[in-house]
Amino acid sequence: MPFVVLTADAARLIRESDARGGGVRLRRADADERFVADRVDVRDGTRIAVRVPSEYTALNWGDTSIVGQWARTVDDRLALTFLYLGRRPGAVIPFNTFHDLIPGVRDPGELLGLVIAQHTQLPDTVRALGAPEFTGWVVARDGVTPFEVQVEPDTFGLSQLPNSQALQQNTVTVVGVGSIGSTAATALAHLGYGRIQLIDPDRLLWHNLVRHQLGPESVGRFKVDALKASLDDTSRVFDDSIVTQITAHRLDVVEHAEKLHALLMESDAVLCAADGIAPRRTVNHIARLTSIPAVFACVLEDGAIGEILRSRPGTKFGCLLCHRAALREAGSLDPEANQERAYGTGDPHKPMTATPHDLRLVGDFAAKVVTATVLESRHGDASQRLPGEHLVLGLQPTRELPAPYDVTMAGEARWDTVPAPRTGCATCSAQ
Repeated sequence: MPFVVLTADAARLIRESDARGGGVRLRRADADERFVADRVDVRDGTRIAVRVPSEYTALNWGDTSIVGQWARTVDDRLALTFLYLGRRPGAVIPFNTFHDLIPGVRDPGELLGLVIAQHTQLPDTVRALGAPEFTGWVVARDGVTPFEVQVEPDTFGLSQLPNSQALQQNTVTVVGVGSIGSTAATALAHLGYGRIQLIDPDRLLWHNLVRHQLGPESVGRFKVDALKASLDDTSRVFDDSIVTQITAHRLDVVEHAEKLHALLMESDAVLCAADGIAPRRTVNHIARLTSIPAVFACVLEDGAIGEILRSRPGTKFGCLLCHRAALREAGSLDPEANQERAYGTGDPHKPMTATPHDLRLVGDFAAKVVTATVLESRHGDASQRLPGEHLVLGLQPTRELPAPYDVTMAGEARWDTVPAPRTGCATCSAQ
């Protein structure tokens, strides 16, 4: 069966035409029988070019074209026939029956023809059954077969997603756009945030590619610039009602903490996926100063487990440092150990044991935690309340670890709380 795309402009030309029918030129991609209408007869002798959005690059239409027909009908029997035949694959109706239902259709002779029917004045009862405004038909003398016409809706893109209008009001900052951070930023960019700020001082290198969202074409570029360009392309929307502004900052948050402070003052949440103790502690401190929630995401124990920690402003929950101090006092492992060693290039660095899929799982989960936090705290969405503040994910849990990191199965997710702020914590007392 053919796959026919009717753009919004083509549908408009048919709807506004005074004629009962006419020709329609369809460009064809021969490899997989796809067609797009690019010329429509609006009256006898007048064929209008259809505006085919340049954003449809993925459709990759070829130069081959055929001329089909469009016809308007007010007879709801054709729409009901379309629904009936659609439930019976391979079923056809005689050409004469089809012609009786839509008299304007020309006899295709010995050839096959494509017909796009517009159904007007359909009763509500027929629409409720799922009858579309436009149907497609492969017409031959020995039988007529229905197919669906894909009509471009008036609005589509991010505005179709729940909460996208709400998130348009919010800004999220992502610190560190390596393997986890680039995944999280990509997920966030497809949710409808008004603004996403990317922060990272590093360039993309060859050894990054196996686990990064970017490809070889970006090697040598600053990660934030290349990721911004990629997200600007892939998250482009067509209805213009939901637009995400992505900004890139080649910024070392430790050396330029005052600039991070200014950026977080404009943010509703910050996600830190940076390697190293110093960047994480800097984000932790400035997030408290600016009274916004911070989410920290990483893998621990050479990729055996993933960790996501949420630090929220207020007196109920302590910060990153309070959590780490409580772990040490309880005799648990120190998650910050070896954080300064670069990951993934072998000796003298930590070996690349976490798989790309595991790193992306942590990044996607971190984006979910950020979004749930924003929706609950900024928009009062109780359905987005999380089970706790600290999440441990089993990735490759092959060794025994102390609680709360003692997950034993891949895919296991364990939520826990974090202690109240410690007495004398310089970060928590600064808010």
